Amino acid sequence: MTQAATINATMTRWTLCDWLGVGLGIVMPVLAALLYPTYIHRVDPGWAEWTRLLEMPFVVAELVAIQIAVRRGYRDAALWRALPRDVKAAFGLLAIGLTVSSVFRSQHPFDSILLSLITLVHLRFCAAIHFLARGERVTDIGALFRWLTLGLGALAVLTVWRFQLPPPAAEVPGGVIEWGSALPGFISVRHFGSWTGAIAAGLMLALLYGEEEEQRIATPAYLLAAGLTCWSGTRAALLAMVVVGVVALVSLRRWPSRARLVRVAALSVLALALALLLLPDDPVFFLYAAGDAQSADMATGGRLALWHATFERWRDAPLFGWGSGSVFWEVYVGWTHTQPHNVVLQCLISWGVVGAAGALWLLGRAIVATHRTGIDDVRLLPVTGMLYSLLFMSLLEGMLHYPRFIMMIAVGFALLFAARERSMAR
Repeated sequence: MTQAATINATMTRWTLCDWLGVGLGIVMPVLAALLYPTYIHRVDPGWAEWTRLLEMPFVVAELVAIQIAVRRGYRDAALWRALPRDVKAAFGLLAIGLTVSSVFRSQHPFDSILLSLITLVHLRFCAAIHFLARGERVTDIGALFRWLTLGLGALAVLTVWRFQLPPPAAEVPGGVIEWGSALPGFISVRHFGSWTGAIAAGLMLALLYGEEEEQRIATPAYLLAAGLTCWSGTRAALLAMVVVGVVALVSLRRWPSRARLVRVAALSVLALALALLLLPDDPVFFLYAAGDAQSADMATGGRLALWHATFERWRDAPLFGWGSGSVFWEVYVGWTHTQPHNVVLQCLISWGVVGAAGALWLLGRAIVATHRTGIDDVRLLPVTGMLYSLLFMSLLEGMLHYPRFIMMIAVGFALLFAARERSMAR
């Protein structure tokens, strides 16, 4: 067999989860790192910063995936006919909120309309991946985390390079390197930690409850993911890991074996120790800083003030809100924010009660529909852990605002819905 034939045969054996893992876990993060190299909180020119904040390369990747699904037979009309009535009604409310708020209420209608269209792209991407995943075997899902872990390795190498070989500060705009913004391809160190934390949460469930043959691979993978999360100082991600563990414990109604608990605890302590050993001398990376004890707002990273200001601004337009992405120009608490660090407030200020009711119903409906499928099958626990970690963090961060995280959430739901349908068909 020729080399070309061998490569072709190997590629044809790849599953959907292989492609998703390579694309979402390696190609896109590395591409973002190469497109947006920065040591400050923004890039120049302005249009490049705009595409970075919107994470447009990830939106383009979603559009490519949708086109692949369409060529393989996916049709929106067929999906729409199969949806339950309440889901159709919720989508209708969301569509009204997206349209009215962005077209008639927004101070920046072009930006809001674009973000509204991107929201529809996210939903269609989830549907397209679900369509492609219907023939996927549950055993193939493990490939997703193998590639995500390799992607973490690539990000770790890029991070070491960025931190060990920085340019002279005088060559950086402003003359100061902002280490919290130096993470390769991520808007901030917190987003980096949210990404690694979601993967760590999935690997944690694999170690606690997964199949025995997964343990050898999951052990070093979890050490890497948890170590990077601790190093980033992302408390929301670490809290999400705890919440995921509690959800699994309550849902499964059983403790992991003592040996597995000890292993995860030991790996977690080792990950924290290594992170502290390699921690940059910058408070933005600290899990706890001296100023955090001054007030509840300081302890929450300014979130209480942001949440209050967002809520008060929403009250001025309760029915339809101020348009998609409107926090950026409607709310100011010392500096601008792309989103309010809370998905409920994000939906309310963007689309008002009308659009938020539809969006949150769709989200809640998806969680209820897939929960037992994701929890009862140990092979699906890593995906479920990753998904629930991101959903919990969306109450504290922008996981349902930034496309890279929405892609992870969409993939998680799509795989679980496909597995649910296969189990119901048997």
